Amino acid sequence: MQDQRTMQALVWPDVAKAACILLVVMMHSGDHILTLPWAHKDQLAHGWLMVNGFIRPVRMPLFFLVSGLLASDSIVRPRENTRRNRLVRPLYLYMAWGVAYQLLMPLGAEPTWFTLSIDNAFLPILMLVVMSWYLAALGIYYVFTRVTLPLPLPVILALCAGLSALGTIYGPDLIGHQHKVLRCAFFFVAGVRMKDAVLEFVARATLLRAAPLCAGFVAGALICLKYNTFLLPVDVLAVAAGASLCAVAARRIAALKAPAMWLAGRTLPIYLLHFLVLPLLAYLVGRHAAPLLGSFWLGLAYPILAVPLVVGVSLAIHAVLMRARGGWLFDLPRFRFPARQSAPALAPV
Repeated sequence: MQDQRTMQALVWPDVAKAACILLVVMMHSGDHILTLPWAHKDQLAHGWLMVNGFIRPVRMPLFFLVSGLLASDSIVRPRENTRRNRLVRPLYLYMAWGVAYQLLMPLGAEPTWFTLSIDNAFLPILMLVVMSWYLAALGIYYVFTRVTLPLPLPVILALCAGLSALGTIYGPDLIGHQHKVLRCAFFFVAGVRMKDAVLEFVARATLLRAAPLCAGFVAGALICLKYNTFLLPVDVLAVAAGASLCAVAARRIAALKAPAMWLAGRTLPIYLLHFLVLPLLAYLVGRHAAPLLGSFWLGLAYPILAVPLVVGVSLAIHAVLMRARGGWLFDLPRFRFPARQSAPALAPV
């Protein structure tokens, strides 16, 4: 039975995490088209805005579903280090990187890279405006899931659906990423509370079963794009289709296992560092590859071509930081206090 399988024996969650981080880097690379004088850059930026808007129902919701699955056992049956790993660690990293982003890339400042500013430095962090928002969301979801564990599953899913609706209704009026936190709670909670059902569903995935899910997602995503909104049923179809396709790919393409596991274990440094690498890449392209900016087709492919380069540089920076004792940037430090010296024994008289 699927519910007896360990998450470690499954490949598709790694494929899903790897796919999600690549889509995130591609999305933010598309956002950077406007920072360079590409030929027809307005058309390019609009095209990539449509592409990113189309895939947004699957990108972070699928990531949070997998995160909920991986966290399920420790949340339902807490261990000694559960609170440290699921609450303190993500909130610590959110604050640490929120401060770093505000120092290096202060929101609303020009230029957007490597300038120092302390004006209102903490306000964007407290309001979930900074880019490390997903780490805060993980901590928030842990508390929310723990508090609501006694509630029946239909009640908690209805509550999460209500939160998603609030994110959709008030999203245009909210600054930052608050609406994303509201929308994605459904999927993290589903991963925790419906782990066995989700794993059973994905275990039965085939291309034939995935086809109607993909068709429903495409139709729904086009509607959401037209009206510039989000709809929970579309997100659910997108996540179901994405998880199913990841499972089929994991079963049929054996060569995916090793790179997917490798990349899935490095999503945190890629996510955190790629925000700093992208503006550096844009600066270098604009300064040293200006003739290439006249190519419309190269501009169209830029967000895709940038992905392996940005991922590679982010991981290289991570390796350097780890060697330079920068592990505290990627994990909650463990403070070791010196052992208390016992008083020497008195010699017998």
